[in-house]
Amino acid sequence: WDETCEDIEKFIKINDPANAFSIIRRLKGGNKRVENMPIQDKNGKLLVNSTDQLERWREYFCELFNIHSTVGSDVINEIQITTPSRPGLERQNAQPSIEEVERALNQMKSRKSPGSDEVTADIIKAGSEPVLNWLHEIFN
Repeated sequence: WDETCEDIEKFIKINDPANAFSIIRRLKGGNKRVENMPIQDKNGKLLVNSTDQLERWREYFCELFNIHSTVGSDVINEIQITTPSRPGLERQNAQPSIEEVERALNQMKSRKSPGSDEVTADIIKAGSEPVLNWLHEIFN
């Protein structure tokens, strides 16, 4: 176990999460089928019948999301609605700077599937400054 944990830590430190998670998945074993697992009702009784389980899930989520709350009209009236200032609107309409395009490129995640254009972020990043300048020109 110690060696395995050290391997996982090593992969995380060298920024290789794919191999780290591969080891974790191997340790975890196969996927467990949760639809066959019994759950408990409010009183702690195990529910093994799928109809009872579905009813319990419905009950659980109704309790979770149907929270009754009353907010006084005085609180609502105190909420101030602001509109963006003119400089904010002007900035939104401005063309992106070369630094903003570069920042956006650097924030793209590597080793991900390509989009409909079949171009991965890795290919765009590998283009370096010429691609950066070309993208900046397109955006402006």
